[in-house]
Amino acid sequence: MVTLRQPQPATRQILIVEDDEDTAEVVTAIMSQAGYTVMAVDRGQVALHEIHNAPPDLVLLDLGLPDMNGLEVLRQVRANSLLPLIVLSGYTEERDKVIALEAGADDYLAKPFSPEELVARIGALLRRVEWTVPVEPKLAVRQLEVDLARRVVLMRGKRLQLTPIEYALLVALMRHAGQVLTHDELLRMVWGDQYSGDFSVLRVNVSRLRQKLDENPRAPSYIVTVAGQGYTMPLRP
Repeated sequence: MVTLRQPQPATRQILIVEDDEDTAEVVTAIMSQAGYTVMAVDRGQVALHEIHNAPPDLVLLDLGLPDMNGLEVLRQVRANSLLPLIVLSGYTEERDKVIALEAGADDYLAKPFSPEELVARIGALLRRVEWTVPVEPKLAVRQLEVDLARRVVLMRGKRLQLTPIEYALLVALMRHAGQVLTHDELLRMVWGDQYSGDFSVLRVNVSRLRQKLDENPRAPSYIVTVAGQGYTMPLRP
């Protein structure tokens, strides 16, 4: 039997949205053994109702639901909430992963997956949500400001709504403004060592951030690609 580390210090609420009964039972058992409180539903509309009325700490979402497309569930969640969300899908093509990430998923895990990997990815994402008061209270690059103590991001004085991953990626770039961060350096900083080489998750989140930071994302000025290396946040336009 696999022994999974218990999350500390508090029990977190996980909502599983999965219509396959066997898969839902397996994932529920994995999450329960890891110390989470779990609720499983098999319909997208039911999931949206639960998220609206009693938001969980994290959602595990299957895309193949009987009443509505899982991507539509994801889009509706993102229209109103930034809660952590991982897609669990039987679709293994890179394009399917990119589509889900572009729609707002924080992570994508293709079936079948190991219990250890699932628990590790959930733990890594939840750690992005937790924070302690940092040594430096604020970061600023040109017209972009981040209040680290309150996790508030302002662009030209207007508050931006970022997912936990988008926020972590932005802070990493701002803390190293003026420097080039390689793809693997950013993956380690934001997602962890297990994501080494997973450039699609980085590329999609950079694209999502550019949509929020720049008036013209096709000519980005805050997150600039350095060909063959990675990304940089210039100190000057």
